[in-house]
Amino acid sequence: MRNVLTKFWKRFFQRKTIFRNMVTLSLFAAILPVALVGIGSYLYSASAVQSEVNQSNVRILNNVSSTIDSTLDRIQNNAIQMLLGTFFSSNLAELKSTNYAGLYSGISRELSSMLGGNKEAADIAMYVPDEGYLVSPVFGGRRIEGSGEREALLKEFSTPDQFRWAIGPYPNVPGYNTKGVTLIAKAPILAKQPIGLLFIRIEETLFQNIMNRFISYAGEEMFILDAKGNLVTSVGGDTVPEGLLQQVAQKGAEPRFQFTSKGTDFMVTPITSSYNNWQYINMVPIHQLNAKSNGIKLITLVIVLVCLAIGAVVTLWGTRRVYRPIQNLVTLVRGEQAQDADTDEVGFMHRRWAELTSTASEMQQQLSDQLPMIREIFALQLLQGRFLHYSADQLTDVLRRYSVPTDMESSVLVIAFDLPPDEEGGRKRFQENDRDLIVFAVKNIGSELLEAQAMEGIVINLLNDQVAIWLFQDAVQDETADVKAFAEKLRTQVSDYLRLPVTIGLSGQSERIDELPELYEEANLAVRSRMIVGGNQVIANAAGGSHADLHYRYPLEIETHFENSLQLGDRDEAVRMMNEFAKGMEAAIQKPELIQMSYYRLLTAAIRTAYMLGLDTAQLFGTASADPYLHIRQLSTTLELNQWFEEQLVEPIVAYVQGKQTQEHDQLIDKVVRYMEENYHFDLSLDQCAQICGLSPHYLSKLFKKKKDVSFIEYLTKIRIDKSVELLRTTDLSVSEIAERVGYQTKNFIRVFKKHIGVTPGQYRGGADDES
Repeated sequence: MRNVLTKFWKRFFQRKTIFRNMVTLSLFAAILPVALVGIGSYLYSASAVQSEVNQSNVRILNNVSSTIDSTLDRIQNNAIQMLLGTFFSSNLAELKSTNYAGLYSGISRELSSMLGGNKEAADIAMYVPDEGYLVSPVFGGRRIEGSGEREALLKEFSTPDQFRWAIGPYPNVPGYNTKGVTLIAKAPILAKQPIGLLFIRIEETLFQNIMNRFISYAGEEMFILDAKGNLVTSVGGDTVPEGLLQQVAQKGAEPRFQFTSKGTDFMVTPITSSYNNWQYINMVPIHQLNAKSNGIKLITLVIVLVCLAIGAVVTLWGTRRVYRPIQNLVTLVRGEQAQDADTDEVGFMHRRWAELTSTASEMQQQLSDQLPMIREIFALQLLQGRFLHYSADQLTDVLRRYSVPTDMESSVLVIAFDLPPDEEGGRKRFQENDRDLIVFAVKNIGSELLEAQAMEGIVINLLNDQVAIWLFQDAVQDETADVKAFAEKLRTQVSDYLRLPVTIGLSGQSERIDELPELYEEANLAVRSRMIVGGNQVIANAAGGSHADLHYRYPLEIETHFENSLQLGDRDEAVRMMNEFAKGMEAAIQKPELIQMSYYRLLTAAIRTAYMLGLDTAQLFGTASADPYLHIRQLSTTLELNQWFEEQLVEPIVAYVQGKQTQEHDQLIDKVVRYMEENYHFDLSLDQCAQICGLSPHYLSKLFKKKKDVSFIEYLTKIRIDKSVELLRTTDLSVSEIAERVGYQTKNFIRVFKKHIGVTPGQYRGGADDES
């Protein structure tokens, strides 16, 4: 025995840990109290079990029924509250037609909120039959493709029930093919034409988890049946024993009875839920009810474990106060790494420090390997003008961080390739999905040529099937010829390798980094001009010289302002922007192809705006087959172009936007009037109505005056006076009571009534009422 204890002692303290030694010594001091607590627990359990066994069955079922019923009732009430809420009470059909994305965004938001507040639900989804689309915060959005599922859901949609619970799997909705219950509701509730079906899925495991919390005996079985006798779920048995339901029906209101199944005698306790008429049946083996000793042993074991845990906590609390500084340091350094058995904390920290040093070196190497990609991303953002708001010092710091020279002259090359429709023999060398591969090849050829020519630059993937090269040259001597030679050599190599027509747009040169976006725009314009001057060549910047000679720049800010004016329905501002756009074209008066390309771009922006507003292009150009780009090529002056834009684009888009605004304004004023007519007897204010409509009080006041020809207060006063006249004529209420019903104090009511009617309320009625 002594040898065994010695072996255990050495094994337990084998690891060299300061904290383990301290804890172990303290734990031995807690053994005696734990033993005393264990004996006391055994004696106490023996006396307590006998009194509780006889009442356990009924209490278990009542708790299970109450828990499940309250869960189902809460989920159903929450669903009703959601369907009666602001979003589903709004005009969803109108929202769907005016803001399609907003409808599904709102549905997804409501479902996510509902799911977050009802953790018992496995999934909450809504099916929109018109779209065949199912929205779920768990499974995301999907379209129901199966004809059988869609027909079943349409049949469910046509039923008169607003709410119902479906028992078992519900295969019509993906992911609902397991056991459980599903709440199915129309949305919006009580609507004449609901737009969708709400599904709230509760998995069988929820009920089983609730039931398992109340299972107390080995071999105990519990069943839940719906009002029709179908099995909802069970614990301890997959099927209801044969003859059990018949005996439950025969026993009627008896609280419990005995039943024999498979040679085992059970004590059966059935109850029926008043909430949904579900029947809960509990079956406990009778021999388990009599096995008191087993229960006492279990309780004693639990008590001993609890006492051991308490002793461990007390021990840890005492020793941790001494060990805490060492523990904090070891935890900081250790992370997730395990400590060796033959080292203590100090040795472990030495080893961990060496590992951290090695990891830092590896991360530094990885950063160095990724630096070219980071430089490329930075260069792309610089070309696109993302750093124009930086000061000179800030920009210089960023350039140094990415190893970009700041004292050299820059130029930009843009490389574009065109895929021919067919090659000889009707076969294609490249397919459309090979564009990424082509761009990869162009980047490699450009990088190799830069290295071979001993030139500095960054090769950039423009993410539009084109590649740019930002070149740095010494600003002391003119390098224009070298850049052009480099561009021609690069074009030749790429074209020969790919056997495709390749065009390179070449910008001017500039020593200023903040002018790099303009150089990039020059190269882009040069590449785009291949549609006019022909491709498969090197095309210099449009001005034909240095950057200082090129004065034309596409007025992007005017295009943006023009789009905003169309979206707001401001015709005068849109026409003014067209005139400003025409003035901007004066810088390219000697380059008619640039003017034409600029108007192409402006036309694309206008068509995009019309499409975003929901306006069909057939309403703009008459027929769907009309080609507006072809029509632009037939116009010769900017005046003709502006007139055509105004007639074909500005006028119909502005009219469409203003029509929508007028309709929305009418609906808002009607909503305010209805609210006033329903709440005139309260202390109603313009701020309250403005908050309901989502407008500012000042804007609502102006809009109300415009639509009704009277102010908000005047219209509210008219409603109240008209109602008071009706009450004076048809009721015997006193003037004070009438004043209170229409939202006035008595004195103010008499004064306002006389101002609008010409006589006091008492005089109007005939002098019979007391007006004081």
